[in-house]
Amino acid sequence: MSIKMPSLTPSSLSSLIPSSVPSEVQNVQGKDCMKEAIGADKIARQFSQAAKHYQEHDKVQRLSAQRLRTKMTPIGRLLDIGCGPGTDFSAAPGLNEVLGLDIAPGMLSQMLESFPSYKALCGDAQALPLSDASIDTLYSNLALQWCSDIKTAIGELARVLKPGSQCHLAIVVDGSLSELDALGLRVNAFEQAQTLLDGFSDSHWQIEHHSVEPLRVHFDDLKTLLYSIKGVGASAAMGSDVSQGSDVTQDSDASHGPDDTQGSVSKPPPRLRGRQDWLALCERAEKMRQPEGLPLTYQILFIHASRRG
Repeated sequence: MSIKMPSLTPSSLSSLIPSSVPSEVQNVQGKDCMKEAIGADKIARQFSQAAKHYQEHDKVQRLSAQRLRTKMTPIGRLLDIGCGPGTDFSAAPGLNEVLGLDIAPGMLSQMLESFPSYKALCGDAQALPLSDASIDTLYSNLALQWCSDIKTAIGELARVLKPGSQCHLAIVVDGSLSELDALGLRVNAFEQAQTLLDGFSDSHWQIEHHSVEPLRVHFDDLKTLLYSIKGVGASAAMGSDVSQGSDVTQDSDASHGPDDTQGSVSKPPPRLRGRQDWLALCERAEKMRQPEGLPLTYQILFIHASRRG
């Protein structure tokens, strides 16, 4: 099922701001609140609704996928966790089967339209619907950060991988979306990279290579920047405790941005309620503008590991 995205013309700005500012990022008081408040069904619905429009807003996903695949040679039976609308693995002659797993049926429908030979699995990374030692290559691009229990998910990866098989992951980590912090837009806390790496420290894993790399994307304006989050279904995973009639980020204690913008944006008022506050927010965002556009920076942990026998 497709959804009609709100128009981005100035005349329709009021439809984007029902009682405050646009709804692309949700307010949350912290990681634990997010994980308690957001159910898997809600996340699945959000991503399913975004499926038709996903590839209009997936700049960072495409950049991350390119980097992730430079260090992998997939073979045999590949499992793509959080597959979204699908990844093209046709350049990997060693593959004989691709399984795409996603929590959102809408994403799986899009994948099968583009890649009819793939097999679709609707499920959760924390309870993979697969037999033990049944996968030769495991791939996941910017999906595992939405797991409420990442250690359980890592355990599931070890369970389904064959001994000696490869695991290739890209995960959003702490320090991401700092430009939104600088604007006072409260976003969820991502896990620290070391916490995730600690999950691979047991006897099941050998980490071959890991790195944290910033991926920065640019947008023409603030609405487009925020749609890059909502458009890929991610807003549901950022929680909400805003006032009635508003599903947008409001107050925040955060006042620091990335090094090249820190100090250039003053701390916003405690609440953003309406058109004037939204326009003021846009003005503050303009102070962050770079030659390429308004920046949004993700910190991505890349992990290439093998399953020990």
